[in-house]
Amino acid sequence: MQLATRLVSARKKKEDRRQAILEAAARRFAEFGFEATTVRQIADDVNILSGSLYHHFATKEEMLGEAVRDAVLDQRERAQCIAALPCDAETKLVTLIREELAALAGRIEAYAIIFNERKLFRRNPDFLYLMKARKETFEAWRSVLEQGVLEGQFHARIDSYLTISAIMRMLNSGADWYRHEDGSPLDALAEYSLEALTEFYAGFVLRSVRSAERAAQPVPAAAELA
Repeated sequence: MQLATRLVSARKKKEDRRQAILEAAARRFAEFGFEATTVRQIADDVNILSGSLYHHFATKEEMLGEAVRDAVLDQRERAQCIAALPCDAETKLVTLIREELAALAGRIEAYAIIFNERKLFRRNPDFLYLMKARKETFEAWRSVLEQGVLEGQFHARIDSYLTISAIMRMLNSGADWYRHEDGSPLDALAEYSLEALTEFYAGFVLRSVRSAERAAQPVPAAAELA
């Protein structure tokens, strides 16, 4: 019994140390970039020897992948789920914006890495699954825009690539602004909730994609996800 308890305790300690290393690596990748971050710096941040870090991760690239994997895969699942909802395109688009903004604000470091290291992810075959997930996320967003055009809610001249890219960059900037880079909301932003920011960004986006006769329509409420 004592042996089993010791084994569980040792396993938990190893898992906690691994998580601490991953969090330290993510902070550095987000702030300084992957190439500029050294294994020694990450090890120093968690007070271990550089060699000990390799008991938990085989390479720095493995740390990079784990730092962003869940965020990318969750982003894809979220977008595909919303695109499949039985509602109109405007409601889907507002829901996509709300959920994306909340995710960005909650995982600011992971999404900063995803954006800043996008060229590395594209050229490294070990990250092809991440690029595939990102592409599938884009396709889910595009299907919502195409639905809106077919339904007459959105104008027919939408450039899907530029529109989605602009929305994503805007939401990234908005989440970064909301979280003030260090993870703490600015005191000056206390009056701004994520709901208020969602309504602002949703209205901004809808004014740019709506058909002319619908430009003044109110912003619909986002759908509730199960």
